[in-house]
Amino acid sequence: MNEDEQSGFPTLVSAIAVCGFALLVALTAPLWSGPAQNWLGPLKNWLPMAPSLEHGDTQAPQAPATAWTDEEIQTALMQCVQALAPVTADVAPLAPIRSDDCGTPAPVLVKSIGGTDKVSFDPPLVLDCAMVVGLDRWLRESVQPAAREALSSPVSKIIGSSYACRNVYNLPNGHLSQHAFANAVDLPMFVLADGRKVDVTHGWGPTQRDLIAAAKAKKAAAGVTGSVGQQKTEENTKEPASDVVKISTALVPSSATSA
Repeated sequence: MNEDEQSGFPTLVSAIAVCGFALLVALTAPLWSGPAQNWLGPLKNWLPMAPSLEHGDTQAPQAPATAWTDEEIQTALMQCVQALAPVTADVAPLAPIRSDDCGTPAPVLVKSIGGTDKVSFDPPLVLDCAMVVGLDRWLRESVQPAAREALSSPVSKIIGSSYACRNVYNLPNGHLSQHAFANAVDLPMFVLADGRKVDVTHGWGPTQRDLIAAAKAKKAAAGVTGSVGQQKTEENTKEPASDVVKISTALVPSSATSA
C-alpha cells in the first residue's frame, strides 16, 4: 500500500495558511501538555516541506497536496490544533494524504498517548485528529480502568494498524472503510506494563460470518448427502481465558465496525 508515497509537502500551501496555523498554535500553547508540545518544533519545517516518514514507519501513502485546496488544508490544520490542545500525546504533523477517494487533509503520526499511563503504538498510527481525541478518551476512561481492575496492570503498548486505502473487509465491491480516511484503528494486541500480552483476536471461537458460512455449507452438503454431522473441535468449543474476556469487554468498543 506504499505506492504513490511521497514525502514532500508541496510549496502550493500558501504562507498565510501556515502562518495562521503557527499563530493558532502559539495562542493555544499554554493549553498543551507533555509531549504534545512536540508540535511546536516541526512547524519550522512546514515551509516548504513537512516532516516526512522513514520507510516502514507507516503504510500511509503521501500524495500531492494539490488534491486538497489550501483552504481545506488550513481549516483542517486549525481544527486539529484546537482538538489536540488538551491531549497529552506524542504526535507529529504529516503531509496531506490523498489517493483516489481516500485520505485526509491534516493527518498526524501518533507515537504515544497519555501522561502517567502513557500508551505507545507499534507501529505509530496515522490518524485524523478527531480520531486521536476519541482514542485518548477511550484509553483513559475505558481501557486503563479495565486493565487495572481485571489484570492489575495498566496497558503500556498497543500493537495495531490505522490508515489504509481499502474497502470494508477488503471486498472489491464494498464501500470504503473508515480506515481509508484515517478514522479507524485495528488494535489486536495490548501489552501490559508488567510485560503480559492480551491478544483480543484469539480465544473467541467462530465469528458470526464463520457461523453463517458454516451453516450455508452444511445446508448445501445436506442436499447431497442427506445429513451432515457436526463435529465439535477444541478450537470452536474452548472458552476464552477469563482475563481476556474481562479486558476485551472494555478494549473492543461496541461501535468498532469499520473493518
